[in-house]
Amino acid sequence: MKRKIDIVRAITTFQVVLDLGSFSKAADQLGIVVSAVSKQVSELEKHFGCQLLHRTTRAMNLTAEGEHYLEQFNLIVDALENLEGRADINQRIIAGHLRISAPPNAEQLGITRLIGEFLHQHPAVKITLILLNRYINLVEEGIDLAIRVHELSDSRLIARNFTELNVLYVASPDYLAKYGTPQHPKELTKYNCILDSSIRTPCRWRYFEGNNERHVNVTGTIEVNYGNITAEYSAAGHGIAFLPDFLVQDYINSGQLVSILEPFHMPATPVSLVYPANRMQNPVLREMVQYLLNNKPKRIM
Repeated sequence: MKRKIDIVRAITTFQVVLDLGSFSKAADQLGIVVSAVSKQVSELEKHFGCQLLHRTTRAMNLTAEGEHYLEQFNLIVDALENLEGRADINQRIIAGHLRISAPPNAEQLGITRLIGEFLHQHPAVKITLILLNRYINLVEEGIDLAIRVHELSDSRLIARNFTELNVLYVASPDYLAKYGTPQHPKELTKYNCILDSSIRTPCRWRYFEGNNERHVNVTGTIEVNYGNITAEYSAAGHGIAFLPDFLVQDYINSGQLVSILEPFHMPATPVSLVYPANRMQNPVLREMVQYLLNNKPKRIM
């Protein structure tokens, strides 16, 4: 007969160790000694009869069995949080923890303001807001809700339209005076283009012609993974940029940037609230999604 352990506590400790990548950091966050963290992870391994972690003096990695069990542990913790949320909502209290991912420029999408307003109304809710310049797998990385630009390609996820934006070709008047203005996107191969590596295809720009989406491969001497900085470099005369309107509108209004190739601009791009279908069992997530939809902007600008 297996010795009884506090399985939920051990799983939670294991998750914190993985999140922080360190037993000592996990101990600091949990307010316990390092030996207690190590003991709980060891007990978890003994309980399930397998090694969950490869541990050396320099590194710590999940074993193959550890990856399997971590996925199941995440489901267990999610289920417990959902039950707690359901119990609280039955008492007319919205409470629970949501992990939300968004682009780094989320404040200009109106997302951060709305999340703050939601928290004022529901102070028992905890939000972890993760601003990332990369594609994120919601299920694998334990994200409850993501704000995504572009069409949804994963049929396992649900997307609700939040707003839309336009992506513009822009350059500074000085740059265009020096190098000329392209008349067709195919000519962009002859220009210095400032590449935004936060998108999935930074060297492959889209344009619209003949009612079809087409592409042109571009190159440039500057590549940066932050849209605001991309706009700043373009406004400073370093080259042509391809960016959402909300990132460049202030520069256009001030005359530092001008919109070019307008006949070839893509149709408006959706900005969506995206979440795994099974997460909507979580009453806190349902409340958050509904709040965002009820207060969504008609347009970014």
